[in-house]
Amino acid sequence: MRITLAMLVVGLGGCDEKFEKFLKSASDRQQAREEKKAETAALQARGLGPADAVSPEIARAIKVVRTSDYEFVVRKANGGKRSRKPRGDDEGVKRVNGFDFAATLESKSRWLGRGISDLPTWLDQIGSGTFFAGDAYLVRLPDGRELSFRTWLLEELAALPPEPPKEEPAP
Repeated sequence: MRITLAMLVVGLGGCDEKFEKFLKSASDRQQAREEKKAETAALQARGLGPADAVSPEIARAIKVVRTSDYEFVVRKANGGKRSRKPRGDDEGVKRVNGFDFAATLESKSRWLGRGISDLPTWLDQIGSGTFFAGDAYLVRLPDGRELSFRTWLLEELAALPPEPPKEEPAP
């Protein structure tokens, strides 16, 4: 599609040389991305290629968060800073849905969780709170109570049926 558009614009003489080079370069980059994606897919189909960004156990935990209807809360840590104004109940609280919170956990796992493959370590390093400020991750239940993210996630994972073992591809 992009190559066809570039040829059409160039063929009509409706662009200058600099724009023509830009379109050619963009088209070449897109083609290289598509070739790399096809190579990676072919390697993964044979059971080769790069490893997943997170372990299956952690991916399952993130999936539980993504499909959850609960509200996830990031509560500001109280230590250190003093404020002249008293905090209200909602001050220092950020609320997000499961889909957005799962995206946050995935991103955090990519950047800070390389090499973490077991769930307890991941919960300590990634799932306990924010990296810089140490703000706590909580889950707000429908009745208004709040649980730590770790407690909630471990209970949810325990309630799930066990995953069937994956079959190894034949050599």
